Amino acid sequence: MRLPRNDWRYWNLTGPIKTSRPNYLTQAKLSVFRKIDPILESTAKQLGAELSKDRLDYHESLRTFEERRIDWEKDGVRKGIIIQPKFTLKGVDSSFWRLVNVAWIPIEKPGGKKTWSKNLILDQPFELIENKLELLLKESIQILQDVTVHDLT
Repeated sequence: MRLPRNDWRYWNLTGPIKTSRPNYLTQAKLSVFRKIDPILESTAKQLGAELSKDRLDYHESLRTFEERRIDWEKDGVRKGIIIQPKFTLKGVDSSFWRLVNVAWIPIEKPGGKKTWSKNLILDQPFELIENKLELLLKESIQILQDVTVHDLT
């Protein structure tokens, strides 16, 4: 499908408009995570983990919010620290956020996995996570180190 040059999707596919004046097509949306991404990247590297940003492998219609997750595996148990906005029946409410620790193993039965989770922050302003991130990450790592396959349901 060939798009006309005045269609915003054309510029999304072919790159930004070359212009010296600011416009909505050339300005990238600033990420809410811009201040804490370096800390998340460093923590993921220390754990030998993967830092995922915004679920880019999901279909575009499902990528309506920003999130970060650090995932790794220890002793056959997959573990993660997830920072994401509040989900409501009406959609995503990015004025409130959560930081959740998760652990899981895949299994061959309906549901497909055994899981465990613990919310460290639930429905709070992002600034709370931003201001306490290093402490929250340290606490999350300690909690998740102690989670074993026997804790999963």
